[in-house]
Amino acid sequence: MTTWLRIVIRKGVNEVIACALANTGFEGLGPDILIPISIAQRLGLHLSGSDADVYAVRTASGVAPIYRFKEGVDVRVLVDDRDVPIVRLVPIVSESVDYVLLSDKALTELGIVIIDASNGVWCFRDELGRVFRNSCSPG
Repeated sequence: MTTWLRIVIRKGVNEVIACALANTGFEGLGPDILIPISIAQRLGLHLSGSDADVYAVRTASGVAPIYRFKEGVDVRVLVDDRDVPIVRLVPIVSESVDYVLLSDKALTELGIVIIDASNGVWCFRDELGRVFRNSCSPG
């Protein structure tokens, strides 16, 4: 198992709840959140126009476009036992992903510490050594 976080992504009045992969191997330019086109559409993010810069990236199946938006989205980790601050992340949209992926810098902004990556155990930075949280199920 990998580490998955239940999050809410908000853009204006649009909101999506999703399980996001916490992946420190995704080294973003900043606090980035990679999202599939289906979620981008639900959030009202449009790939055409001047809202995003388009880049070509190499993937396992070839070269694919990604869209890095200029305006951020609000993201909050959902847990039952505490209030968690909202963090502004930069959305990147890709046709080649089926799930939400959080960059290393996004995890830092959200205050996430991965305790046991293979078993999906994590905590917030201020809980280290005291609280052990389990991943959500992405399916």
